Amino acid sequence: MTVQHSWWLAGPVLLLLVLAAGCATPAGVGGPAPAPIPGETADVLYFWGEGCHACHAVTPFINDLAHQHPDVRFEEIETYGNETNTSRYYAVNQVLNVTPRGLPEAVADGRAFFGEAEIRDGLPGAVRAVEARR
Repeated sequence: MTVQHSWWLAGPVLLLLVLAAGCATPAGVGGPAPAPIPGETADVLYFWGEGCHACHAVTPFINDLAHQHPDVRFEEIETYGNETNTSRYYAVNQVLNVTPRGLPEAVADGRAFFGEAEIRDGLPGAVRAVEARR
């Protein structure tokens, strides 16, 4: 009976330890910087396309974020009809080991964010992480 009792207690204790470890450092803050993407100098890459409605919806958000974080380097890269920028889009995703899922896409802190919802939800934290390492 003692063995069953110790297992019953070990589960909640282990869960608390795991949760505490996960809460010790906010996601994307602190820790080592992700490996840089070869050939890229901006901290945030924003891939978009002329005529892309989702891109036009998220571009003002990207611009506001850039104004809020003047020490973080943002670069907007239009890919529709530009073979060089389209190749760059695929190369960046390959380095990140990410399957491209279309535009818009923002890349920061070693992570790719696709679509308006992911960009609005995830990019600000990634930008803060970049800024915190400066």
